Amino acid sequence: MRKLFLLIVLIIILVSLSWFHRTNAQDLTQLSDRQKAEMFRTFSATKAGASGTQTYRTPDIYDSTGRPLSTLVPNDGRSGDIVAVDTSTSNTMIAAEMPEFEQLRPFGQDLFGGPREAAPPDDIASSSDYILGPGDNIIISLWGRVEQEYNLTVDREGKVFIPKLGEVNVWGKRVDEFKSYARKKFSAVYSDFDMNVSLGKIRSIRIYLTGEVNRPGAYTVTSLTSLFNALYLAGGPNANGSMRAIRLMRGGKAVATLDLYAFLLAGDNTADIRLESGDAIFVPVAGARVAIRGQIHRPAIYELLGAETGADLLKLSGNATPQAHLDRVLLERVSDRGEWQVQDLNLNPDSAARISPTVLKDGDRLTVYSMFDAKTNVVFVSGMIKHPGCYERTDSTRVRDLLSRGQLQDYDVYYNRADLFRRHTDYRVEVIPINVGAVLAGDSANNIMLQDRDSLHVYSVKDVERDKYVYIGGEVARPGSYPLYDRMTAADLIFLSGSFTRGASRLQGELAHTDSLGQVTIDYIDLSDSTSTRIALREDDRLYVRTIPEWQLHRTVKVEGEVQFPGEYVLARRNETLGDLLQRCGGFTSNAFPPGAVFERRSIGRSLARLQIPKILENSRELVEDSAGHLEGTVLMTYDSSMVNRIVIDLKKGNNGRYAAGDLVLEPGDRVFVPPIPTGISVMGAVGATGTIKFTEHKKVKYYVQQAGDFTPRADKKGIRLIKANGAVLAGNEVLGRQAELGDIIVVPSKIDKERDWFKTMSTALAATTSLVTTVLLIDKL
Repeated sequence: MRKLFLLIVLIIILVSLSWFHRTNAQDLTQLSDRQKAEMFRTFSATKAGASGTQTYRTPDIYDSTGRPLSTLVPNDGRSGDIVAVDTSTSNTMIAAEMPEFEQLRPFGQDLFGGPREAAPPDDIASSSDYILGPGDNIIISLWGRVEQEYNLTVDREGKVFIPKLGEVNVWGKRVDEFKSYARKKFSAVYSDFDMNVSLGKIRSIRIYLTGEVNRPGAYTVTSLTSLFNALYLAGGPNANGSMRAIRLMRGGKAVATLDLYAFLLAGDNTADIRLESGDAIFVPVAGARVAIRGQIHRPAIYELLGAETGADLLKLSGNATPQAHLDRVLLERVSDRGEWQVQDLNLNPDSAARISPTVLKDGDRLTVYSMFDAKTNVVFVSGMIKHPGCYERTDSTRVRDLLSRGQLQDYDVYYNRADLFRRHTDYRVEVIPINVGAVLAGDSANNIMLQDRDSLHVYSVKDVERDKYVYIGGEVARPGSYPLYDRMTAADLIFLSGSFTRGASRLQGELAHTDSLGQVTIDYIDLSDSTSTRIALREDDRLYVRTIPEWQLHRTVKVEGEVQFPGEYVLARRNETLGDLLQRCGGFTSNAFPPGAVFERRSIGRSLARLQIPKILENSRELVEDSAGHLEGTVLMTYDSSMVNRIVIDLKKGNNGRYAAGDLVLEPGDRVFVPPIPTGISVMGAVGATGTIKFTEHKKVKYYVQQAGDFTPRADKKGIRLIKANGAVLAGNEVLGRQAELGDIIVVPSKIDKERDWFKTMSTALAATTSLVTTVLLIDKL
């Protein structure tokens, strides 16, 4: 019993593992390109040795000087060198919160915004104060009584060997010092000569840039590189970096502090000293920053050094423009208690009042207003005015005086009201309504006295009154909505819409009006009577022009195929039949096959679409569960508009020699196709050889099936179909015994086998068996 139980458990485990492998393993051939790419990226990111961040290291100090010194070489991740990482995209600019200050940037950052500059070339003639060191190439040229040139390289100990002079220590000497020394030594050997000392290839040094720079790291550069050159290589300070306290560290001590403002504001580059190997340039976080905008030459965010005042900031920003109103400069700041405060500063040096000594602090924002923002003895007029703008105000200036100066427009002026905006000293704004019509009529109550900085706005009719429209629809050239004009009539609306179409019924039109209570009234208008159409229109009226009953321009049908005169035909009368049409087109050709005529009526498909039959068929789907347990829809019925539009007809020749189809009345858009005489009987489906068999009179369907290789083993003999030439379909057991006619099609379907999911069946059976065996064992132990 125990062996049987273990065997059953083993079978269940094997089946489960097989199912798990089938449901979880992915066939790469069935994956889309996008899924394959995603799998590849995931694999590449997680495989051994992969890293999400790419690192770079600079070339060694003794690398060949023939390649670009600023090139960054990918780091293999094993060395301990300082790496250069581009942080230009990881730092966010410190921007002010107010929208007015969002466009301001830290002053001086544009200095490093151009193309990235490399270190100075290593083959240029250096200045006389250049300090010699290991790796430098010295060229000594002698001419006169002696013609000689020495190309010397300083070794690692800082020495050069000069023929006839011996070994000379040059490390730490300036070029001019070495030149004097060499001249003195050569004078002891030669006479009547002159000499020159220049540099060939100069040595490379390694420097470091740290702190708030865009590309911190180690760089190998030439010994001619200066502090400014190095900052250019690193992209300069980032948005958080200081522009005024850049430190040059040498031997662990700060040997220089660079204030870039001195260079930016005065062109002073005295602090641009030459670098030595091992130097480190440190850019700290910027100190206190303040923003200034308005009537100044350089609106920006400025870094402060200490106790700068508003006047000091004004100088940094290039001073004020001539239009600046310095008597009142707005200072916005956050107090020590975290509150937003506003303060007015007097920065006008010509003012009788004392200049504000307020010391600025981090985060302050200053706005310098324009003198034009502080106009006095002025009033304004705008709106429906020919000459809007500002005008001088006197103690006797009234509303009518201002209107006379500005001059009202000649049309569309709203006379019932204009608004006078009055600003008080406590910043309140008062709105005073003015009746313009009354002012012009001499009403003193509306013609009030104006005060300083009053602003009068004259409205147009469109500003205060809504647009009014009327609508026309039906048989007009341009139906739609139109503006309602004064004393507009129905005739005017018809004219604006392009007048009537040919199918318009002028006997009666409908004019619908909705009153203020929502009640609708209908007026019937004789559109052919000019007097009736003079009825006045009101807002939102709707005029409808109906169509002449049964009106249709050129009701056409089409005849194609084997007829004498194929083409498009206009129906001559309402009840014209198919037989009438065939007679009009001259009858059939000698190659015509009337029994196979195809008749299509497109209005059938449109009618079914209006009934949403295609949507109903689409929703009539059988739900099938796949191996993974998901439901999939199987369409049971399809919708083909070209098939439903076809009407099966049986063209027969009458006693009068005319072909007819039961007097089928034609409709506009009908289509008739007369095919040529077919060659035989087509047999397709589950037969030995699908094809067309030559027609033989009086032969039955079974004969043609045998000629096509007879039924296959999977043929459904009971489901055989006989499709007649006119589109009719016959089915049933008696089809095989029917006599086939020319143009018929025999379709033999295959048997449909119901699929069985054996794996699912086995799994269910094994699960049931396991449950049963477990139950038996438990009972056996009791």
